Amino acid sequence: MKTKLLIVQFEAVAGDIDKNILKIEKLLNESNYSSADLIVLPELWTIGWSCENFNKSSEPLLTSKAYEFLKRIAIKYNANVIGGSAVLRKDGEKDRNTCLIFDRNGALISTYDKFHLFSHRGQSEGSYLQEGDTPVIVKTDIGKIGISICYDLRFPEMFRLYAFNEVDIMVNMAAWPQAFTDEYVTLAKARAIENQTMFISSCLTGKINESFNFSGNSMAIDYKGKIINGLEEEEKVLYAEIDLEEMKQYRKQLPILKDTKRSYQILEK
Repeated sequence: MKTKLLIVQFEAVAGDIDKNILKIEKLLNESNYSSADLIVLPELWTIGWSCENFNKSSEPLLTSKAYEFLKRIAIKYNANVIGGSAVLRKDGEKDRNTCLIFDRNGALISTYDKFHLFSHRGQSEGSYLQEGDTPVIVKTDIGKIGISICYDLRFPEMFRLYAFNEVDIMVNMAAWPQAFTDEYVTLAKARAIENQTMFISSCLTGKINESFNFSGNSMAIDYKGKIINGLEEEEKVLYAEIDLEEMKQYRKQLPILKDTKRSYQILEK
């Protein structure tokens, strides 16, 4: 039986979570899918990528609008939800770029705080937010899922760790710059191929200001790096199906991970 995915791609309204909730609800309704095994949203779908808005838009995790909305769609669509990310805080802690993960019953089963914070040409995420403490694997009824957010994609060590822990699916939620679209697609395919895993990416599209556009190009990629289904820059809910049993059989036939050394040392002469 194939696993059914709904991947959300849209243009976030900067700093306005209420409008963004309405936009995502509309896109999901227009998709005409009444259920799914997994729904994935993009990074910072709540407010868009805007460092100056991060702290002023922060909410307590368990009482946030993001929490209530994601819980609601998990129940409505009977789906596991990898909830993109929002700027959230726990009691006594600094704001973080946090992903909320819900099961089909609307129960919060895990959270992931972005592990690698982005820094490029003055866009210093770490000046506003606290980095995460550890990568996270979530156990769901469809399999084990390794979670990552945007810039994490550039660090293969993190994904190899997920592979060594036998994840079935890797997910990356992004607000990736349009100028680096080719790198985004190439890196996502590479993470799938080198780790023999399904890879799902959900990215914002459109723009946050006149000089900064997002890449879009949300995708479902198989364990050989083939794009099963993907988008370009349109606002849409992408539907895809993945075959996890087929992936597991392929791993047995070509046991790359089994043959990979857990550590490598170089002898210098």
